Amino acid sequence: MPKNQPRCQVCGGEMKRNGKTSANRTRWRCKTCGASTTKQRPDITNSAAFAAFITHLTTGASLRTAAAEVGCHPRTLQRRFEHFWLVDVPDPTIGHEGRVYDQVFLDGTYTAGGCLIVAATLDHVIAWHWCTRETTRDYQRLLERIPAPLIAVIDGGQGAASAIKTCWPTTKVQRCLVHAQRVVRRHTTARPRTDAGRAIYQLALNLTKITDFDEAAAWGAQLHEYGNVYRDWMNQKTFTTDPATRQRTWSWTHERTRKAYNSLNHLWRNNLLFVYLEPPDGVLDANRIKSTTNSLEGGINAQLKLLARTHRGRSGEHQRRMLEWWLYLQTELPDDPVEIARQSNWGQDQLAKVPILTHNENQADHETGRPALYDNAIDTNYTHSIGIQKGHI
Repeated sequence: MPKNQPRCQVCGGEMKRNGKTSANRTRWRCKTCGASTTKQRPDITNSAAFAAFITHLTTGASLRTAAAEVGCHPRTLQRRFEHFWLVDVPDPTIGHEGRVYDQVFLDGTYTAGGCLIVAATLDHVIAWHWCTRETTRDYQRLLERIPAPLIAVIDGGQGAASAIKTCWPTTKVQRCLVHAQRVVRRHTTARPRTDAGRAIYQLALNLTKITDFDEAAAWGAQLHEYGNVYRDWMNQKTFTTDPATRQRTWSWTHERTRKAYNSLNHLWRNNLLFVYLEPPDGVLDANRIKSTTNSLEGGINAQLKLLARTHRGRSGEHQRRMLEWWLYLQTELPDDPVEIARQSNWGQDQLAKVPILTHNENQADHETGRPALYDNAIDTNYTHSIGIQKGHI
C-alpha cells in the first residue's frame, strides 16, 4: 500500500480517492464498507499553529496578524492556542552543570505575573525564577541551579548579597556603579543645596568615569578627605522635646547627607566598587568585565516590560508563560519550540492533568503571590462560632 494511502478507521480496509471536498481536500472512500473520510495531518496543523503561537507571544504581533499568516480567523487561532499554554518551557540550566561563567548579572523586575529574577551574561540568559519579592531564599533557589561564577554584578539588594555569600562563597561581588549613584541621588537629590551635599554627589557621579587603578585610588583618597573635612558637620545632632511627655530625643541634623556618605564608604571599605579593574584569575577576557547591570536592565528587563505592556491583557499565569518563552529564546542554545511542543504532544499530555491543576490554582499560592482563581467567600466547613448551621447539634 502506498505510504500516503490511509486505512479505514471503521473496518481497517484499503481506501481509494473519491473526489474532493468543498474545501478542496482529497476525499477517501473505503473499498470494503464504503465509509468516507479525509486524511488528517494534525502534526502539520499543530506545527504551524504553535509557530504562530510563539511568534505572537514573543513579538508585538497581534492575534489578527498571526491569524492572517496562518490563514484562519483570529478566533480559530485563539481556540488552537488553548492547550499550547500547557506546554512546559524547558529549564535552560539542565545539561550545563560544571560550566563556570566569567561574570553573571543578577536583577529582578516586577510584572503582573509577579517578581521575575533573571541571571544573565553579556550575551545570553542563563536562568530565571518567579517569586513575590527579591528575598534571600528566592535568590538562593536561582543560584543553586548555576555553578559559581568568577564575578557577580548586583544592584545592591540585600537578598542577592546574602544568597551569594551562601551559594557562591568564592565569587567576587561587583556592586553596580549606576545603582550606587542612584542611592546617593536619592539622599541628596540631583541639585543639593549644601556644599557637603554637592561634594558627595559629585564623587558619586565620578564613579562611572574611573578606568584604571590610579583613578580609583585618587577617588578613594577624595572620599577619605571628604570624611575628614565634613566629619564634625555630619556629626551634628538636633534635640527635640515631646510636648506631651517632655522627653528629649535626638537625631542627626544632616541625616540624608550622612547616609549618602556612608553608602559610598561602605562599598569602598568592602571592595565592592572596583572589582572590574582587577578581575580574578581565570577570566578569559578582562575587557568584557563590566561594572554595571545595564546590559541586563536595558537588554532583557526592558524588553520584558515592553512585551508585558504590548500584551497587557494577559492574565498572571499566561503572562508568566509568555515571558518564560521569551527568556528561553534568549538563552545560549535554545531548542526549536515546535519540537519541544511536539515532544509534549502539543500540550495534550499536560491537558490530562487539568483537573488537578484547576484544583491547585484555585488555592492562593503565598510563595509566588498568585491569588485564587475564584472563590465563593463562604467556608463550607462547619464552624461553631458563626451562625451557619449544618445539621443538628
